[in-house]
Amino acid sequence: MAHRLPNAGDYGLLLLLSAIWGSSFVFIKVGVDEVPPITMTAIRLFLAAVFLLLVMAVTKRSFPKGKGVWWMLLASAVTGNALPFSLIAWGQQTIPPGTAAILMGVMPLLTMVLAHVFTVDDKLNSRKVTGMVVGLVGLCVLVGQAALHGLTADLVAMLALLAAAASYGFNAVLIRRMQAPDKVAAVTMIILLSAIMVLPFAFMLEDPLAVEAGVTAWSAVVTLGVLHAAIATLIMFAIVGRAGASFFSQLNLLVPIAGVIWAAMLFSEIPGPNALAALGLITLGILIARGGLALGSPAPIAEKGALKP
Repeated sequence: MAHRLPNAGDYGLLLLLSAIWGSSFVFIKVGVDEVPPITMTAIRLFLAAVFLLLVMAVTKRSFPKGKGVWWMLLASAVTGNALPFSLIAWGQQTIPPGTAAILMGVMPLLTMVLAHVFTVDDKLNSRKVTGMVVGLVGLCVLVGQAALHGLTADLVAMLALLAAAASYGFNAVLIRRMQAPDKVAAVTMIILLSAIMVLPFAFMLEDPLAVEAGVTAWSAVVTLGVLHAAIATLIMFAIVGRAGASFFSQLNLLVPIAGVIWAAMLFSEIPGPNALAALGLITLGILIARGGLALGSPAPIAEKGALKP
């Protein structure tokens, strides 16, 4: 397949998706203020699943087949949606959206460590280790100040978001082994399975039927399901199909920055010097580890690691 440089349309879609996923931290904060985190996660996932099932029906797609594929779908449902979505929503009860966006920015660096452990063809090298060390310094700059005050609610919430980032990282390694020809059908089943998993916990740990939230909170939850989970997934596949997975991976650099900008505009959350330093160091660490920006890649290319909801 011939190589080509991404065009203006590719960059437009990449910026659009980074703006959508970057704004998710703001919408989660708005929703979780009135809707309990596990309940919000279950509703969000069910809305996304319904939307994508309709897309499957309209485009006449078939459900994935094979016991091995379904076991991988189940594992990805846990690590790629059910667990991280719940942890992020729970953590953002006390963590502001801009800080949450920066914390989630470490996901690519954690993925490199997990890939080194669980794969045979993606090992750490000096460049990746250097990038990880720089990113870790950035993380310490952000979390270290909270850690000085002991095991406070803010620190526990930060650790929950870091656990969510690690879960996403494990999912990124997992989906590299997934043999699913129709990726849209596969991710639809992943989201549906995630919703089914989370729902019982919502009833066990919370009381979904007793939630009394306003229009703003419910609008945020619906937007998280339909736009951030479902429509954003379709945009993701469009980007990968047009410009390749390497080009798409630059989203990891853009989403935390977009999240900080959204938080500043809508929550007046002006990042302090430590937050800006952390964002800069984490971004620099990712750039070092990746060897710079991926400005060109095969189009289309196999969606290596592209099933990130």
